[in-house]
Amino acid sequence: MPPPYDTVNTMIRTQKTRGGLASELTLPSRAYQATSRALVRSIPYIPSSDRYNITICHQRRFVWFRVAKVGTRTIFDVFQRANITLDAEHPMFCHYPVNLYKKYFKFAFVRNPWDRLVSCWRNKVVDANYFRFAADDLRAMQKFENFIDLVATRDLETCDQHIRLQSKLIDLSHIDYLGRFEHFEEHLAEVMRIIGLGSLPIGQKNTSREKAHYRQYYSADLRDRVAEAYRRDIRIFGYEF
Repeated sequence: MPPPYDTVNTMIRTQKTRGGLASELTLPSRAYQATSRALVRSIPYIPSSDRYNITICHQRRFVWFRVAKVGTRTIFDVFQRANITLDAEHPMFCHYPVNLYKKYFKFAFVRNPWDRLVSCWRNKVVDANYFRFAADDLRAMQKFENFIDLVATRDLETCDQHIRLQSKLIDLSHIDYLGRFEHFEEHLAEVMRIIGLGSLPIGQKNTSREKAHYRQYYSADLRDRVAEAYRRDIRIFGYEF
């Protein structure tokens, strides 16, 4: 049941001024803001507003927001070889207590959206029927443009993690380090340094056999359709085709 109208009306309200736009909050509104900040700081178990694929290590005090098709298998392999205990290893779409992890090192890796889609198609469609297409549909999906047609029908904020917007898989309000797949070894080495792993050789796990550059899969039309579908990621992370 919503609060009474009078209560709602005092939460965020400004005082009238003689000139210009009113920006100063009323006394009850200022009190509400102060109380809100105090509550957020004092409640350790307050959950994140969104859900994430999240890996947590208390020993090394880090939180990793996993983004599918951005080196996740390789990162897990590094942790295994380093004998790291992962307290939350591979949970999917979980709220997490933001305040409890304020002092943890939080990181993620992102990838050019055009490249990520090609990798997803190769690995999850051509090499394996991850999406469980019927036989006729699977044959049709061997054409990359048909896979793009499918992606265009999905809600990219809530769909399968392999094609979901990367910006919806990372808590961008609480991130300390954002690595790039395009500089994967260098950036992963920096993450390892920060969490105290020293230098370990970084092998490549779960890489597609075919090494053709992603641009070869795109016509101008397909390029523009992906640009429109993933415009949020492209804008936030600064990617170009």
